[in-house]
Amino acid sequence: MTYSEKHAKVHPIGRFVLLLGANLTLMAGSSLSPGLPAITAEFQHVPGITFWTSMVLTLPALFVVLGGPLMGFLVDRFGRKPVLIGSLLLGGLGGSSAVLMHSLPAIMVTRALVGLGIAGSMTATNSLVADYFSGDARAKFLGQVTAFTGFAGVIFMPFGGLLASLNWHYAFFSYLPALIFAPLTIFFIHEPEIIRADVSEVMTTKLKLKPLSLYIVIAIMLNQLAFMSVPVFIASYLQKLVGADSIQVGLIGAFSGLFSFLGGLIYGRINRKFDYLKINTVSFLAYSFGFLAIGLAKDWSLIVVGEVLVGFGMGVIPSNLTTWLAHEVQPMVRGRANGLFVTMMFLGNFLTSILLTPIIQATSIKSAYYISALVVAMASVAGVIVHKRMARTSLVQNGVD
Repeated sequence: MTYSEKHAKVHPIGRFVLLLGANLTLMAGSSLSPGLPAITAEFQHVPGITFWTSMVLTLPALFVVLGGPLMGFLVDRFGRKPVLIGSLLLGGLGGSSAVLMHSLPAIMVTRALVGLGIAGSMTATNSLVADYFSGDARAKFLGQVTAFTGFAGVIFMPFGGLLASLNWHYAFFSYLPALIFAPLTIFFIHEPEIIRADVSEVMTTKLKLKPLSLYIVIAIMLNQLAFMSVPVFIASYLQKLVGADSIQVGLIGAFSGLFSFLGGLIYGRINRKFDYLKINTVSFLAYSFGFLAIGLAKDWSLIVVGEVLVGFGMGVIPSNLTTWLAHEVQPMVRGRANGLFVTMMFLGNFLTSILLTPIIQATSIKSAYYISALVVAMASVAGVIVHKRMARTSLVQNGVD
């Protein structure tokens, strides 16, 4: 079966599911950030506890990486809806069950389940949005999805800080709301209008990434590698820099999430005025300045400036890259393309701890933000280079033709 490009009528509750369903499982993880110092203190006897504490946030990313391609195949083979339902249940149950766990290995198992749930829910959701909408409508809705991701951060970060101030276990309750969305998906999400065809047509259509599409999936990886330096290390950084407690960490995270919400909300308007490349170039550069500000900070002032720029970047950049990819790939391979996109996104998340923790231990936490600034600045420049080379190749081919 292949999916048509016609606009689909989506029930208002169905839209609500698409806006928040996958985001709840994803953003619930941000509620754990304020409690990471408490987890470190609880398991301080464990060798390499700094690394293992960071893995509480980033281990799900590894299982998104492992599960993303499989979820992309399942979404194309069996449909978007069943994968979304199962993934919401897996993420909600897996995430909240950590409340009952009192050992690091057990907690890590629950984090693995969360990762598989995120892989399925994000792949299915991105594919559904790409199927339901096209053009400006698609850009607007994908911007809204990112906006609500930021808005969820506004709620989850301070909520997590409050819960962590009582007991770090309680922050895992943040995953429970995802369970509500499974029955809502059953009743209010429908498979997009389809053109009946032999299933083998979908499976034999191979995913072939052009240089621009390849850049897009690499760019989202670099974006996430940089971004995760904030939730993973910001609590310890602010504790040392300004003596911030878990509630203050949650509030500054919520403040950044508010600007992510605003960035995603206005992305549809930005997309109508500027092309994908211009949006990509400027937003990545602004994003870079945000990380640089956090690294240079000596008090709250530059922290606030940096969090604003990083938050706004996280509202615009994923929206732009997701919309750009949907524009570049065929409908029959959208599930696999989105599966790869989600895989690369969370590969970046996972690599944050692997790559930055040793550097931080050898230098300081500031190094993480300087490196993040450099990485996203390089992503901005790389996009321009790839686009120019493709344009030059196209001109040569047209000249030959």
